[in-house]
Amino acid sequence: MEKITAFEIQTPIVECVVDLFDTMLSMEVESIAPEEFTGWNGPRIAGAVSFAGEIIGDLRVETTNAFARMMAAEMLGMEMEAVEGEDEVKDVILETCNIVAGKLKSTLTDNGLSSVISSPTITIGNNFDIETLNMARYERFAFRYQDHSFLVEVCLKLAEDAPSEALKKLTSVDISKFERLDIISSAGDTVIELFDLMLSMKLDLSDSEGAQEIAGVRTVAAIHFAGEVTGSINIQVSETFSRIITSKMIDIPLEDVQDEEQTKDVIGELCNIVAGNLKSGFCDSGLKCEISTPSITIGDDFMIETLNMARYEQFTFRFYDHDIFVQVCVKIDENDRASADPEPAAFSVDEIVAEAQALKDSSEVSLESDMSAAETKGSNPSHGEPSVEATYSKEAPTQKKRDRAREPETLSPNLDFILNIPVDICVELGRTRLTIDRVSKIAPGTPVILSSVENEDLGIFANNKLIAKGSVFVDHEKYGIRVTEVVSRMERIRGLGE
Repeated sequence: MEKITAFEIQTPIVECVVDLFDTMLSMEVESIAPEEFTGWNGPRIAGAVSFAGEIIGDLRVETTNAFARMMAAEMLGMEMEAVEGEDEVKDVILETCNIVAGKLKSTLTDNGLSSVISSPTITIGNNFDIETLNMARYERFAFRYQDHSFLVEVCLKLAEDAPSEALKKLTSVDISKFERLDIISSAGDTVIELFDLMLSMKLDLSDSEGAQEIAGVRTVAAIHFAGEVTGSINIQVSETFSRIITSKMIDIPLEDVQDEEQTKDVIGELCNIVAGNLKSGFCDSGLKCEISTPSITIGDDFMIETLNMARYEQFTFRFYDHDIFVQVCVKIDENDRASADPEPAAFSVDEIVAEAQALKDSSEVSLESDMSAAETKGSNPSHGEPSVEATYSKEAPTQKKRDRAREPETLSPNLDFILNIPVDICVELGRTRLTIDRVSKIAPGTPVILSSVENEDLGIFANNKLIAKGSVFVDHEKYGIRVTEVVSRMERIRGLGE
């Protein structure tokens, strides 16, 4: 217990949020005391990630839909009225949550606590309350921008029985096993057996094609997966049925179930059992992962989403007039599976690339590729992509408030530092796929036909992320690339997690 309370997280969290809003959104938020937060008016949105490993818990960011839309508009460099869909708003909240969680993960690692983080989930609605159960440490950080508020909540505890191999990375995984895994058998059968053996309730598996939402006040227990499998599982029941389940579980009359904490614990434990069984199914497929502690959301007007997953499975069980909805959203985390990456800073290199490139949308990239070394039209059969350095002509910004090009009047020290970080720029002439036999027969003069066609724009990559397309030109016997199309800022942000 002493270890979990011995280190300070307020400073890194506050600095991360303030820098994030200043650098990426050009908003000067101020940190305020949590008691100064006066509550929400209107619909709101929350993003959450879970920690697993030597330390477990959740980190949530939350704000109003109106402020989230303002954040999306600033991120995209457009007027609020032009932000038409909800996807852009969700993406900005998810990315904000990811960045702050990455900073917290770095802080935990600096204090000797290894962890992995899950994919974020989104909760949107007018009336809901989220709680992570049985944590040792709860902290809330509040921020203000004009009349808007932004909250960060952190709930943590030490994992008492965290296995030493919890964070090991596999070098070889049979992905087909993940794709073939019968989630209904792993999770659905567990639900039926659990209710039968522990609660003496006979459940029927019903049609899951209908709406996955219960009318009135409902309770949703959610658990996240983190590691080589990331995602979530949630179980949803009505308030009335949660009380029935609780009375059966702790063997007391229904009318004696008055304590909401009892129902939270019981529904959370049910979700924990089902998630643990599903985790075993993933491990049997060669995929190591950990599960978070349950979080409980109670309300009558909200929706929970886990975005950008490879598999979405949902099924419904019925007990007389009561429904139980189970949803599983998971994917393989390729980055986590490939190698143990260094601990991320508050802003990763990919984020830096997206921010720096957004400020240089109109720049022309000069490729330092000597013409005399490229007389074979840039094609080298033994090398896939020519890698070249980029030089930018730095234009003086003119105003503090970003316009559509989002150029600030004076660069903050952090942003000035970012703009001087070198990144690798490469241009892809084309790709092809050859058998080993054909590759072994390549010799000087052998033609290699690429997928690209004549006069087609070439892809421009910054640190292996597609940022733009362009056409080739020659200047003073050197090849260059003239930018013809820039990948949208939101597409670059979405690409950070790929």
